[in-house]
Amino acid sequence: MRIIILSLLFFLLPTSNTLSLPPLPDIIGNLTISEKINFLHGQGQFGSSYTGKIDGIPRLGIPTIYYNDGPQGFRSDTLPGTSTPFPSGLTVAATFDRDAARSWGEALGQEFYRKGAQVLLGPGMCVARVPLNGRNFEYLSGEDPFLGQELVRGAIEGIQSNKILANAKHFAMNQQETNRRKMSSNVDSRTRFEYYYPPFQSAIDAGVGSIMCSYNKINNVAACGNNETLQLDLRDAMKYENFVMSDWFATHDAAIDQGLDQEMPGSFYMNERNLAHADVELLDRSVERFLKPFYDLGVFEAMSEENKYSNNVTTEEHVQVAREISEKSHVLLKNEGGVLPFGEEEFKSYKVGVFGSQASEKGNIIGGSGSGSVIPGYKPYPLGVIEDAVLGGGGSVQYSPISSELDLRKASKIAPLVDVCLFYLAATSGEGSDRADLSLTGDLHVSSIARLCPVSAAVITAPGPFLLPWADDVDAVVVNFMPGVAGAYATVDVLTGKADPGGRLPATIPYVENETEMSTGQYPGSEDGTQAEYSEKGMFGYRWYLSSGVRPRYHFGHGLSYGDFVFGGGGPRGGGGRGAGGGGREGRR
Repeated sequence: MRIIILSLLFFLLPTSNTLSLPPLPDIIGNLTISEKINFLHGQGQFGSSYTGKIDGIPRLGIPTIYYNDGPQGFRSDTLPGTSTPFPSGLTVAATFDRDAARSWGEALGQEFYRKGAQVLLGPGMCVARVPLNGRNFEYLSGEDPFLGQELVRGAIEGIQSNKILANAKHFAMNQQETNRRKMSSNVDSRTRFEYYYPPFQSAIDAGVGSIMCSYNKINNVAACGNNETLQLDLRDAMKYENFVMSDWFATHDAAIDQGLDQEMPGSFYMNERNLAHADVELLDRSVERFLKPFYDLGVFEAMSEENKYSNNVTTEEHVQVAREISEKSHVLLKNEGGVLPFGEEEFKSYKVGVFGSQASEKGNIIGGSGSGSVIPGYKPYPLGVIEDAVLGGGGSVQYSPISSELDLRKASKIAPLVDVCLFYLAATSGEGSDRADLSLTGDLHVSSIARLCPVSAAVITAPGPFLLPWADDVDAVVVNFMPGVAGAYATVDVLTGKADPGGRLPATIPYVENETEMSTGQYPGSEDGTQAEYSEKGMFGYRWYLSSGVRPRYHFGHGLSYGDFVFGGGGPRGGGGRGAGGGGREGRR
């Protein structure tokens, strides 16, 4: 009788924002075994619509729940241009700014909400152990757990303020894409808690609604079925109470008793055949973990039929948010002789030489690929933005991509005849593979051209650390990481002084490949691709440099500004805008 009454009640409930549900225990108590198992696996849409979904239970008023990528904006491959490509997580990390992280999260959450998603599959927060990791651009932590810990909280709170769930990923020790599906990250408990868990702990403290376990194994047990890391670490020690979903096809068994609550997508393991005779208390526990955050945040009540996948949710306001965050994330690595800023009015009359395919409309990179990709409706590119700034003020612009010998000859003719040379250089990466090396596309001829220029500045777009073999030959170097759709405008704002470069390096910039001297056993791992030894413990990134007495090209946290500073009672002047950047390699130890 109770089930019949509840069923009638739910059929009478409205489908708009006025939805009201009975207490969660009443819902769970009226679910059949099949309906409970329904919540423990989902479907994948793969480009045609949302990234994933969990079927609702109409008779109990539980709506269908939609998940979507990703950590740089709402991924909509079939409807490109209907959401905003925001700066990446690593770009936000470069701001060192808690408020910027919250603003980023709020704007992301607003677009996901209007697109009809109830779960945002992000932010990423893994600590960057390996400079070549293809997904470093997604992660808020850079190479420091404390940086991630401080930024994650605001991002989570910003996302979830929109009545949708954030998803902290990827738990845990997912520090490389090479062999990610079979690699075991072999790491001791103390290292996990001190260096890799703090950002996740911060997400838990912020009330994150969901966590995604990763593809890799941890100490030879799959991360999505690892009792030690999911139960003892995450549940018992870190006090996480909401649900754990698998990364897509990262489930290896029906691991409900090891801490996994939901297989995504499909039901290869967490299905009725494997779970129909499972302990009912285990089923109820996972169902409660799943539904509880939706109740706590009022997600179901906030759902509206007006929010749907087809909505165009990008706005001028959000593009402006992307621009402001990008400005704050620009890192001024070098400014020899204070050549920057050019001055907004002065720049309009300059003869400008622009070099590098990154400046062009087709070659311009604004974000990484994979689940973190977002296709813009329009993409302002550096050459076009510079032309808009200069041509109306009496200046001129000449361009060469410098990708061939013919380009080099053209660039060599342009360089001596302009007031300033701007080099736009880039690297990109994405899910599924690591970078082959830390080089930048189009940088082979920078030194030879820069020597012909009266003034030269390089702008670097990159998904993580990079090499600068020509750094001593240019006057200024600016980094914008993965700047999002408004990156070209933000860079010109910084170059002309309209905005101050407020960013700091979230990862160390080395002189050479593998400068931290990782063995192949540490990365990429054993010859058979199954074992990665975290034997360095916490001595990666800037901690390795400090402990080894080696000076990198640029330190973690480095970043100049356009101000001059005086230290104490007539001490030496420090040029925030006058810094020269890193010197030669000799004498670094």
